[in-house]
Amino acid sequence: MYEIQVKDGMARYLDDVEGISLSVPAKNCLGMAAIKPIPPITDPAVYEQIIQNPVSGKRLSEIARERGAKSACIIVSDSSRRVPTDKVSGHLIRELTEAGVPLEGILFIVAIGVHRPATEAEMRSFVGEEFYGKVRIENHTPFDKDSFVYLGDTSYGTPVEVNRRAYECDLHISVGKCEPHEFAGFSGGRKSVLPGISSERTIVINHKPEHLYSECAVPGVLEGNPTHLDMLETAKMFRMDFTVNFVVNDKLEPSAGFAGGLEESHAAAVAYIRQFCNVRLETKPDIIVTTPGVPLNLDFYQSMKPLIALTDVLDEDITVVLYSDCPEGVQSVDMLRPFENTDNLADMEKYLLENYEIQMDHALLLSKIFKKHVKIVVYSPNVSDDVISKMYMVPCKDPEKLMETAYQLCGKEDPKVLFYPQPQKGLPELAK
Repeated sequence: MYEIQVKDGMARYLDDVEGISLSVPAKNCLGMAAIKPIPPITDPAVYEQIIQNPVSGKRLSEIARERGAKSACIIVSDSSRRVPTDKVSGHLIRELTEAGVPLEGILFIVAIGVHRPATEAEMRSFVGEEFYGKVRIENHTPFDKDSFVYLGDTSYGTPVEVNRRAYECDLHISVGKCEPHEFAGFSGGRKSVLPGISSERTIVINHKPEHLYSECAVPGVLEGNPTHLDMLETAKMFRMDFTVNFVVNDKLEPSAGFAGGLEESHAAAVAYIRQFCNVRLETKPDIIVTTPGVPLNLDFYQSMKPLIALTDVLDEDITVVLYSDCPEGVQSVDMLRPFENTDNLADMEKYLLENYEIQMDHALLLSKIFKKHVKIVVYSPNVSDDVISKMYMVPCKDPEKLMETAYQLCGKEDPKVLFYPQPQKGLPELAK
C-alpha cells in the first residue's frame, strides 16, 4: 500500500491507493512512520467464535431466550468506517433465530450519524447475501423529528433523542470498529448510539465546542473526556444488550473482535489496539507528507482527520503535505461556512462558536492547528482551489509539484522529510 524505495541517492515514496509517487533526496528522508503491524484474522472460524464466546456477559442467544425477545435491532456502521460487519452479521442473525427471534423481527439500522445514507449495494454488503432481503435494513434518519424517542438528559445536559424503531426492539445489538478518534478518544462501542442513531440536535450538543476544547477530548484519552463520557451515558440510557468491536489493521483487514457488554467489549478492544498504535517520532521533521487512505479519502471532510491526528506534533516549523482524491468532493457545507463567511482566523473561530453546527467540529479542530501557524499544502483533484485556499491551506493541482511547493513554504535548505500515511490510526508523539 505504502512503501519507500531508495535508489541513486533518492528516496521514492509510493502510494498505490492514490497512485502517488513522490521523491526526495535519500539523505533528507526520515523514512515512513506507521503503527506496529497488526496481524490479520486468517481463520474464518474466528468470527463465529467471537460471537459465541463474549469477553463478558452471556451469549446473545441466551440473552434473547431469557428476554423472550421477538424483535432485535442490529446497529451497523456506514461505509466510511469500513467495519467488517459482513463477517459476523450472519452469525448474529443465527444466534437470534435459534433463540426464537423471527427473521422478520430483525432490523439492521445503518448508524450514519449525519453522514450520507448508505446505498443499497452498501446495505447488501452489511447484511450479506445469505440474509439480504430476509431481514430489514434501513438508514438512520438524523433530521426526521418524528423518528426519534426522547429518553431524558445526560448529566452533561445532552437531550437523548434516539432512533425510535431501534429503541422499540426487544434487543439492542451493535457492530463497530475501535481505533483512535480525534475527540472521543477511541471509536467503537457507545458511538454506535451517539452519534450513530441519535438526532442531529443530540449530536450537535455532544460535539459542542465546550467538549471539543477540553484537554481530555483528544485521541487515545477516555478518562475525563466529556465527549466520550456523554456518549457512554447516552448508550446506557438507550440500553445496549450485546456489542461487537472490531480492530482493523492498516490494510483494512480484520485483526481481532471482542463481543459482550457495552463497556467490557470496548475496553478489551482499546487494550488490544494500544499494543500497536503508539507512534514515537524520534526526529522532528521539517516536512510531513500524509494522506487519510481508504475509506476516509472519499471526501474532504473525512480527509481532515490526518491533520487533526497530527495536531500535537505540529508547530510553525513544520510544513504538511496532504493529498487525497476525494471523489465525493467536500461533503460538508457546515465545515466550510466558518471559512467562507470570515476573512481571518479570529473571526472564523468567533463565527464558528456563534453559529455552531455538527460538521463544524472539524473546522474547530483545524483551528487548533492554524493557531500554530502550520503551513499546509493540499493536493485534492476533486476539491476546488478556492475551498482549499479559504481554509488557510495552499492548493496544488499537480502532484508532480507537491514537494517543490512544500520546499518553498518550508524555506529550509535541506528539509528533513517524513512520510506518514494514515496517522489517524495511531497516537503520534514527538520525542522530547
